[in-house]
Amino acid sequence: MKVLVTVSFAILCAFVCYFSFTTVFLNPWLENNQRELTVLNFYSQKNTSTLPEIFFIGTSQMKEGLDCYLVEDDLKAADRPVLCYNLAVNADNPLRRLTELDPIIQARPEIVVIGTDIRNMYSDEKIEESRLILVANKIHLDTPSTELFDAEQLGLLHMHPLEKDIANRVYLVSYLNYMTLNKVAPNSVADYEYRNNFKNPYKNVENASLEEKIARADSYDPVNDTVFFRNYGDSVNKLALKHIIQELQKNNITVIIIEMPGDPLAMQKISAATKNNYFTFLNTTGVSYYNFQDRYPSGYFHDLSHMNVQGRTAFSHDIANLIIRDVEK
Repeated sequence: MKVLVTVSFAILCAFVCYFSFTTVFLNPWLENNQRELTVLNFYSQKNTSTLPEIFFIGTSQMKEGLDCYLVEDDLKAADRPVLCYNLAVNADNPLRRLTELDPIIQARPEIVVIGTDIRNMYSDEKIEESRLILVANKIHLDTPSTELFDAEQLGLLHMHPLEKDIANRVYLVSYLNYMTLNKVAPNSVADYEYRNNFKNPYKNVENASLEEKIARADSYDPVNDTVFFRNYGDSVNKLALKHIIQELQKNNITVIIIEMPGDPLAMQKISAATKNNYFTFLNTTGVSYYNFQDRYPSGYFHDLSHMNVQGRTAFSHDIANLIIRDVEK
């Protein structure tokens, strides 16, 4: 009996310590250092400016590829002053982005620019469990959105708060890294500095050599493999993107789709069949889309997907010119 009481007391103390640590340290840190949460928190902030807002959403290609300061400067020079926000999230896809749909609508931007790319759109609709746990009980899904998530994903999004606190243990290593290694060598392990940066969240990295890029491109799986091919029809990500567009338009928000630039070494690996299927799909969305896929040379990219300083500077100016030229006031 004494052993049982001692063990029970030890377990109770461990739980009290863990949940105290989670409440006081881990959860507040997550709110400010996990991109999914910082973006959600941004949407809920009240905008007191009278200037129209433009939200840019997408994957890390958009996150690292767009400098909102440059876009704002160009639009101001053209007598079109706006507030521009880069709200893209690494490894995003349209299905996960449904968790942001209601907050975006409530924030009432004038324009939402959605960056897409073929590999993102045609990959299977996988979302890391930890990413859904992060936003559990913080979001509202309408009925069409709910129907696009499977039962397991919905279970994670609606898990009990106590379960969520326990599940957040997967971020303990990240927290400890932030409090130790990152203090010694900022951003050497992770891009913490940029997770709540909504203007220019670019992390400068060394450019890969041409030889390294060619080797990586040659290692890509054939683009007409079973994963790409089985998403030629109405995949979950395609349906999610369409629903996002429809709901934004229903709320009088202008939507623009940008096919994000890619290194031509990688783009040439994508077959004509896949490209035709993709652009045929974009034609069914009912909104203007602009194909930047093959616009820039390989020297504008630090790897096969992400632009370097030269690339994002050119891309940011081109996006501003596109808005000035094609989007009505």
